[in-house]
Amino acid sequence: QDAKLKTEMPNALNSIECAANYLEKACRIMKHDPYSQEGRDQLITGSRGILQGTTNMLLAFDQSQVRKICRDSKRILDYLAISEVIETMEDLVQYVKDLSPCLAKICKDIDGRRNDLLNPYHRDSLAQNLEQIKTLAPILICSMKIFIQINGSDNKKGAEEAIENRNYLARRMTGEIAEIVRVLEDSAVSGEEGIQQTTSTNQNHSILSVYSPLPLKGKSVADLSFQELVKKILNDRSTPIDLKLLRRAVELGEKIGEGFDAGHVQADVLSLCNELKSSFGKDPMTIRKYLSDLENKIKEAVIDQIIQDMADIVTPIKLYCDSVNETNYQSLHRKREYADIRGQSLKIFANRLSKTANIVSYFDNETQDKRRAEHLRYLGHQIQNLTPQIINAGTIKINYPDNRAAEENFENLTNQFAEGIQNIRDICDETVNLNIFLRRTEEFIRRAIQNCESIIIHRDKGSSKVIIDNAAAAARLSNRLLLTLSREAENSEDPKLHSRVQSSGDRLKESLGPFLENSRVIATNLSALDRGFVAAWRSATAKFLEAIAGVSRIFDEFNDNIDHSSQIPNNHFSSNMVPEEEDVPPPRPPPPDPRTFSRAPPRLPIPHGCDTDDEEGLFSNEPAGNQPIHLAAHGLYQEIKQWDHSDNEIIAAAKKIAYLMAHLSELIKGGKGTKKELIACAKGLADQSEKITELAKELAKHCTDKKIRVNLLQVCEKIPTLGTQLRVLSTVKATMMGAKMDSEEDQQAMDILVFNAQKLNQAVKETVRAAESASIRVRSDAGFKLKWIRKQPWFQ
Repeated sequence: QDAKLKTEMPNALNSIECAANYLEKACRIMKHDPYSQEGRDQLITGSRGILQGTTNMLLAFDQSQVRKICRDSKRILDYLAISEVIETMEDLVQYVKDLSPCLAKICKDIDGRRNDLLNPYHRDSLAQNLEQIKTLAPILICSMKIFIQINGSDNKKGAEEAIENRNYLARRMTGEIAEIVRVLEDSAVSGEEGIQQTTSTNQNHSILSVYSPLPLKGKSVADLSFQELVKKILNDRSTPIDLKLLRRAVELGEKIGEGFDAGHVQADVLSLCNELKSSFGKDPMTIRKYLSDLENKIKEAVIDQIIQDMADIVTPIKLYCDSVNETNYQSLHRKREYADIRGQSLKIFANRLSKTANIVSYFDNETQDKRRAEHLRYLGHQIQNLTPQIINAGTIKINYPDNRAAEENFENLTNQFAEGIQNIRDICDETVNLNIFLRRTEEFIRRAIQNCESIIIHRDKGSSKVIIDNAAAAARLSNRLLLTLSREAENSEDPKLHSRVQSSGDRLKESLGPFLENSRVIATNLSALDRGFVAAWRSATAKFLEAIAGVSRIFDEFNDNIDHSSQIPNNHFSSNMVPEEEDVPPPRPPPPDPRTFSRAPPRLPIPHGCDTDDEEGLFSNEPAGNQPIHLAAHGLYQEIKQWDHSDNEIIAAAKKIAYLMAHLSELIKGGKGTKKELIACAKGLADQSEKITELAKELAKHCTDKKIRVNLLQVCEKIPTLGTQLRVLSTVKATMMGAKMDSEEDQQAMDILVFNAQKLNQAVKETVRAAESASIRVRSDAGFKLKWIRKQPWFQ
């Protein structure tokens, strides 16, 4: 059935057989002459052929399995296409009988394939799409059942809404399955899976391609978020400003600005974008100032929008559900009118939430994950499309209140909506700095209470509703703080933090009730306020605000729990070192001795405290562009040289890797080193890679922050594989030193070796950063501690 497999598999098996013949011939030659050059060449060629042929065989089989899953998935797409012509219950029963086995089979196959993938992005994508298919399938069948029932009724009221529901769900499932096919096909050829795809069986092809992953594609300018663009432009002051980056930053700034509601925020953002555009061609300092102003304005506006729009994501959908399910209306007409009003409010809420999701995805404050930004935009788009279908389902339920299928369909769609908006809020919350979020939320709460205070002072009799609205807004924001408290406590394994979070949350809950009750009393008696009412309200409000401030203090103290001895003080000189100003100028120094003019001044001694780790001077100057491995090692060294390695084994191992990498570059540069030196250097790199990974894993065991721990484990798990690959690649490179130095095969080996070395340096750099963050979250009684002490500059 798979013609491609029938073509590729025999070729792979033939290449293995040919390679075995080479090995057999090498054994015969080397049996008589162990030092025979011909025997060694035959041995290397045969070894390469065995590995290459085996890889081709495995790839051929693996890709045939992917093609099989894709064929089954496309069969499901054909079934979904005929969902529109099912009009009788008998046809629906047969449709379900035919669809269910196929759907169950591909779900099982996709789940098995997902577990085999090494690429976390592909793995997570398949998991999400598969979960959506499992959720949508019964909802689609339910919507088809409703359509058949309505279509068979006398009045056929609600048939159009039922058709829209069914077609929408069929399109959703079609989109999810099409995405699964795309991810499967992409994963089959992805270099992230650790094997470079090749179908050639030519013996001249290097086996190095088997070991090396394909180069990761760097982010293009179009892939960068606004925040990433700003960082690139503001941080890189050594080169002229890249106009391409700047134009893209302005473009995203305008997109973000247009996402805000018309008002002063939108006007300010767009005005700053225009000022930035008008600064093109001016001096870099002016451009960077305008860009920094734009970034700060957008950052503040994005956080405020997240706080305001997501303070209460439950009420809009709850009110609409209540309007549909309510049975105490005087007439069906009145019920429909009320449901229409709530439906319009739900649409406004969904559109606003979708806009906020788009704004956050383009801004991307903390996360640098393009896929997450795309998922956020996808969720926003999904919520917008789902809202009309919820209203359609609500209309059907109003028309057929006793229909069980209509009730199930309405519940299914509202659950989908609730899950979608919850996911949007969770992702948006992850992009915001926690301390800034807490501080801004507290400011919004205080602003709402100040509005109430102003009305009480001025005795504005017609403003009772304003007091109720502001008190309710403060309560919603306080509940948001409670959710944040709960989420952060779940993320941490620190018992002290759990205890403080619990007590702080209890105080906030206890103070919220009296605050709301006294606010209600004030609003009810606004026309004849008693001093006792006002005093009670202010007392309850003070306790409420104190509880709110207590929440912020917990995380301020928790996140500031850093060993400040490792930080360089801002002021390096004490006050008594600054000379006092005098009215009398100092005496003129004596003129220099003319006899010393002919002699050069003596070399100054190395300043005390200067970095003397680089005794060989490997990193004294930045390497040239034609030394990519040395350049990567130089970048790693510049990253870690700020830390003292005396009491930090991770930094010591990272520095060792940087030095060994620089030596590796020198050894392979023009073939200066010997095979023995190259192999020994590669072995040292592999050993240090294992060591730094073990240290990182041990540190992760003691880290109390779950997110930081997972991140540390994810970044360090790549190091051993890359170290082992580098050792194998260096060994193969060593066999080519001498006679084959200028061959095409040697150049291919060199390219892959360079790429692997660069990836190893990057993985070590990321691990050091993650380890520094994890060290802050290690309990003092854990018995495992790394000292992160910054080196003092020489001028201190």
